[in-house]
Amino acid sequence: MCADWTGFAMVNTVKAALRVIVYILVICLCHETIHAASEKERCDDPCGKSTPWNEFNVFELKVTMPQKTGYESWHGRFDKESSDIQIDVETFDGQRTTHGKILLVGGRVMATQGPITEPGYEIDALDAPVLEQRLVTSLLGRVLPDGPTRVEAVRTIDFTDEKTGIQFATPSAQGFIPAPWHVTGEVKLAGPDDIKYQLTLTATIKQQSPASSQGYVATFTGRLSKEASVKIDDALPLEGWNLFGLGVQKRKGSGGTTFDYSAAPATTLYKIVADIRKKIAEDDYPGEPDPSNNFTGFWKEDCEQAFGLQIMPYGKDGKYSVTFCGPGGCGTAGEDGKNTFITKDPDYEVVSESKIKVRNVDNGWDTYYRCTRDTHLILKYKQQ
Repeated sequence: MCADWTGFAMVNTVKAALRVIVYILVICLCHETIHAASEKERCDDPCGKSTPWNEFNVFELKVTMPQKTGYESWHGRFDKESSDIQIDVETFDGQRTTHGKILLVGGRVMATQGPITEPGYEIDALDAPVLEQRLVTSLLGRVLPDGPTRVEAVRTIDFTDEKTGIQFATPSAQGFIPAPWHVTGEVKLAGPDDIKYQLTLTATIKQQSPASSQGYVATFTGRLSKEASVKIDDALPLEGWNLFGLGVQKRKGSGGTTFDYSAAPATTLYKIVADIRKKIAEDDYPGEPDPSNNFTGFWKEDCEQAFGLQIMPYGKDGKYSVTFCGPGGCGTAGEDGKNTFITKDPDYEVVSESKIKVRNVDNGWDTYYRCTRDTHLILKYKQQ
């Protein structure tokens, strides 16, 4: 489903479920698009479906724009099973070339080398290549939805979509190319599971005022291939790397407290990659089966609130899915958050069968009460 949750709802999603969000390549967020559009246009089509182009796990990508001097270039590897990402970075601003490296271990801890990050915005260095690569695979998926099987030697591309935009996102950033858009170029078969391409995308990025809308032109030159194993070596030493934990961060400002998915300096000392994997496993410990309690129901900090946690049995081993719900809908049970036994899970504290504490982003505790055993409530804000 596509639930268009407001900033109010986003604040209240910052509970234990969001403590384990993993940074992944293919994710489509269905709110806060660049231009106003219908619900169907914003979600069903722009988000798109996975195509064979998403199965490539090694990429080379160079992006140039006629309105900008220089280029950005990346060589990356994605491992879906471990949620590892490795990216070599090269940028040129017209005068100076900058090099760096990015590692993401288990989708949770980011490591960087080189002058490629800005303090307080370190996650941007990771978002940039992931977003651009997601855009490229989305373009290829629209033009050649059957994948590289349709590329025999060289395939000329000249494709226009008059109706449907392209939406692409990570947990911390997103982009949108509105229709109409036009892509030209060519795709070459370089070998088995080895594709070269050059694509030029042209569109108009619409703003609230038509007068402020601007043309968008970008050329993507790169390569897609597959490797059997691209998981980061557990023995890789981390000395000399800058380490950051990824997740929902709490920030206080003049306008109040905000929550956003970003990077923060790691507070745990990791000597090698295996240390990170060990800590992730500890954080992911789901607790132990507890047949003496049944936590099924809808839980809130205050039963008068129009939002809360839907807790339902998940799987056959006694775990529960814990999913945030608001007037805009619920997340997907079993997918949006941590599946847990609750009992003896380090992110939960069982006070009674109808009262639990949930660890928050400040490593403190929020208290929830079971308001009903009904897990499918109709939630509405009070009318003033």
